[in-house]
Amino acid sequence: MKIGAALGFNLTDYPGKIAAVAFAPGCNYACPHCHAKPILGAAAPINARDFLDYLSTVGEWVNAVVLCGGEPTLQPGLIPFIKEIRAKKLSVKLDTNGSNPAVLSQLLAGGLVDYVAMDIKGPRHLWPNLSGNPGAESAMLESMKIVPRFPVYEFRTTIAPVVRGADDISFLTVPEMAAAAKMLAEVTGSANHKYYIQKFVPRKDGLLDARLESFPETPVLLLQDIHTEVLKYIPNTQMRG
Repeated sequence: MKIGAALGFNLTDYPGKIAAVAFAPGCNYACPHCHAKPILGAAAPINARDFLDYLSTVGEWVNAVVLCGGEPTLQPGLIPFIKEIRAKKLSVKLDTNGSNPAVLSQLLAGGLVDYVAMDIKGPRHLWPNLSGNPGAESAMLESMKIVPRFPVYEFRTTIAPVVRGADDISFLTVPEMAAAAKMLAEVTGSANHKYYIQKFVPRKDGLLDARLESFPETPVLLLQDIHTEVLKYIPNTQMRG
């Protein structure tokens, strides 16, 4: 298992738990608004054994591990790594882009992950623009059906600027997010999901598409208007800062 970066503990990424965080390097997406640019290369500066040894020293207060990235399901050593974490009696949360339903199915069958958070990039017709991977559609749709079978899960969408053309970049709109929420309910056959809509926050010298670094945070009024509309399709939708 390769680890591109790590946090010794975190109070926000795993609700209700104190979690160490491991960031897997590499991703099969190239989302223009992605903040993970520094770890998307192949370098692995954190030794996985050192991370596991660290967990053994903080067991009295760290009670979970969050695996994010990059995209953790691309790592061939992911499942053995999770098994070692679980042997330490720690809960595991996985953040994923949903591009690897086969691995999600393995994790589900093995009871290896307690909490899964999957990104819904936006409405289906904008997935190529938002993910940078026009061939990922079928995998994401399959993963959307698998994720609700985990003990705890959430779907989430960042209300990000969309690169619609060479000189056309604008935030996701209320109708577009209504379409995304409707799609989620239709694909999964249920509207009973925890769904978060969260603001985009620019980061200088840290986004995959440097043009988005000059954009502001998602306007509060836009986030509120989207929330109001999305509630019609997914009643348990919440705004996240």
